[in-house]
Amino acid sequence: MRLSSTKTFVLRVVAFAVALSLTAAPAAFACAYCGMTEIQLGGMHPGSLTVAVALRRAADSGVINAAALRVSGTGRSLHIDSVGRLRAFRKAIAASPAAENLPASFSLGYVESWLWTRYSRVDGKIRADIHTDGPAQGEAVVLTGEPVLTAVLAGKLSVERALAEGMILIDGDESEQVAIRSALKAMSTAVSISSR
Repeated sequence: MRLSSTKTFVLRVVAFAVALSLTAAPAAFACAYCGMTEIQLGGMHPGSLTVAVALRRAADSGVINAAALRVSGTGRSLHIDSVGRLRAFRKAIAASPAAENLPASFSLGYVESWLWTRYSRVDGKIRADIHTDGPAQGEAVVLTGEPVLTAVLAGKLSVERALAEGMILIDGDESEQVAIRSALKAMSTAVSISSR
């Protein structure tokens, strides 16, 4: 019996969500690059399951690299690549014309690997603390996937589309959301122009 494409899609999303929740542990335990030591049911942050579903949909439709969503256990070279991209994001967001309006700090989490990074303004510069234990109490949060950030930094995916399709979710008070959204859009525009 052949399943319809809708049923196949739903089954793939459910399988991805189950795999995500069964293999991922809170950042306090470990991210996927460090190896998992605990099993936790539930998401890394409210909204992470919604982003995971959006990532699966984008991967299935070829918008992002599907292979990049599969984080396999410990992978030093994968981790080094991730760190490089997170630093490139720091550089790009710091160069954004709207960077001065960013909150004092926000945390970015990759839903496929549970890797958290805190971006904060220190002495007028944006600093990246990679591999944190997650967002501080009340801190603004950006949830996404590494292939989304990769595509945005390469100028292959607009922040507007990623936001509209749920591949990026911003959580925080309204002014923080507006500031982060503005900085991401301005960063994306600058990246697109420089990648031509």
